[in-house]
Amino acid sequence: MKYLYCAMLVSFFGLSGCSMLPQAGPLAGKDVAEINNTIVDGKTTYSDLQAIYGDKAVLINAWPDKKVVNWYRTWSSGFTQDTTVLSVLTDKNTVTRHIVLRYKTSTDYSFVSKLSDVELTSFVTPGKTTFQEIENKFGKPNDNAFDEEGNQIVIYMYADISNSQFGWLPNVGGYVEALAGSKKIKLNTLQFIMNSNNTVKAFSLNANNYHQGVGLLNSSGVIEDK
Repeated sequence: MKYLYCAMLVSFFGLSGCSMLPQAGPLAGKDVAEINNTIVDGKTTYSDLQAIYGDKAVLINAWPDKKVVNWYRTWSSGFTQDTTVLSVLTDKNTVTRHIVLRYKTSTDYSFVSKLSDVELTSFVTPGKTTFQEIENKFGKPNDNAFDEEGNQIVIYMYADISNSQFGWLPNVGGYVEALAGSKKIKLNTLQFIMNSNNTVKAFSLNANNYHQGVGLLNSSGVIEDK
């Protein structure tokens, strides 16, 4: 599960394919229903999807014969901005399950960082609470995955990001920031594993801390705090 968090964080920071160009691309430029109709579970292959959506997919999770791969595309026509997520579970290169998710990029997901276990437990009843009830309460999710058995994982995530503060240093604050600046990141995730009948099988609320060097001397990828 830790790998899942790291993959989501990578997608959050750098692999959304954001574009302000007139061309939305094949993922953002089609209706969700149209994308769904072009993918046939049990027949469409991962290679087929690579040919359409490119090879910049994010590996979310993997097992000996199966893997979960997501494509992300954020696009704006100048008036609104949407993010589209295509999430697929493959078994030996064949797509066995897929979900297409589209949400407004401006949606505020900060509620995830304020949600308590008590509040969540009082709302969710495994085997009874439905996906529609989850969406009615929390809105559209902003990510998706699958477990090895093919159950959909509905994901809400929010990242609290704080930059290092060197500005208080007289005369040299900006210089120090450029050389050795850093970010602290707290990734809050709310996940619902769904049954085949669209009721909740299990759920979790987690917070993981990361940091990233962003200066010329300490530039790094996103690293989990120990």
